Amino acid sequence: MSVRISEKERSRLLGMIRRPRSRKQYYRARALLALDDGQPIEAVARTAKVGIERVEAWVDGFERLRLAYLAESDGPRPRADQDDDRGKQDEWATEDRG
Repeated sequence: MSVRISEKERSRLLGMIRRPRSRKQYYRARALLALDDGQPIEAVARTAKVGIERVEAWVDGFERLRLAYLAESDGPRPRADQDDDRGKQDEWATEDRG
């Protein structure tokens, strides 16, 4: 099994390997690049310590969604009510404790 990756996608995948947002993203990006380089799927699965079926699923996901398949969120966002709590903490910190 092989996958075709454009130069732009290759560059983005290499960036994901250098600074992954998760282990999942790291292993998937590394596996896709290895397959594009011509490594056999068995070797890629062994390196990632997963089954061949899992690597095939990664390839299918990438072929369907391209780089969006590897997208990870930027992390949790603060809730709107947390902003109100921060203001109260600032008020408490500046109160005169006399």
